[in-house]
Formats: sequence, C-alpha cells, structure tokens
Amino acid sequence: MNPANDALSALRDIHLPEAVSLWPPAPGWWVAVGLVVALAVALRLLQLRRRRSVARAALRELDGLERNHQETGDAAEYAVRLSALLRRVALARFPRNEVASLHGAFWVDFLSRASERTGFPSEVVEAMERAIFAPPRQDHPPEDTEDTAAWGAAARAWIRRTS
Repeated sequence: MNPANDALSALRDIHLPEAVSLWPPAPGWWVAVGLVVALAVALRLLQLRRRRSVARAALRELDGLERNHQETGDAAEYAVRLSALLRRVALARFPRNEVASLHGAFWVDFLSRASERTGFPSEVVEAMERAIFAPPRQDHPPEDTEDTAAWGAAARAWIRRTS
C-alpha cells in the first residue's frame, strides 16, 4: 500500500458552508432603514408645520381684515379682500391647476369639497359676490353686519378645516 493513498483516503470531502440567511439583516441594512424612516417622518413633520403656518398666517390676516371692516364698514372691500385671502389659502394648499381658474359656481363647489365637514355655505359666497359685484348705490344700504360676520366665521372655519 502506498502511504500517499492512505493519506488521501483519510481526508474528508469538501464541506460547503451553509447558505447565507436573509434574516437577520446585516447592521448596515438596519441603519439604512432607520435613516429612511427618520427622513420620512421629518418630511411629514415639515409638511404639517408648513400647513399650520399657512393657516396661522391666514387667520392673522383674517383678524386684520375683520378689524379693518369694523373700522371702515365697507362690505365690498371686505368681501374682495376676504375672497383674495381664501384664494391664496387654496393656492397654497391645493394643486394650482385645480384652483387657479375656478370662479362662480365652480369656486363655491370647490370650497364645499375642500372642507371635510359641512363645507362653505353657498349663501355666504353669494352674499360676498353681491357685495363685490353690485354697483354702488346711494340708496342701497351696506351689507348687514350679521352677514359680514358670517363671512368671517365661514372663512375662519374653512381655513381651519383645510389645514
């Protein structure tokens, strides 16, 4: 017998390592998942902060419009500025191509759809439109202060609901 053959026969066969398991992932994957989750949370918080800051600024401006209206009593000017404020808030909150061209009944429908609860009362929008577009007449009394108070209340509720 050849001693080389005996040595070779004493060796064991090649053993392959076990297949690499997918679980648990390597520490680098845990870090990557953590960073992605942290980034998603940070972006969402920034988005919410921006939405709230738009609402806060709009509500402050609405307070100023109400004070100005109480001093001047000009319902037409109040309606024009309030309508412009609502449009700016809508442009900040919703896609521009959906909001920018709306007017009349389409604008009223949008205001109603954009708020989750009761919507924007169409009577309020109609009264605002009358105040804006009605020709100034000496014998025509200005809008009732209850009407203008309803305008501000509806706008305030709509701004809060859409934030």
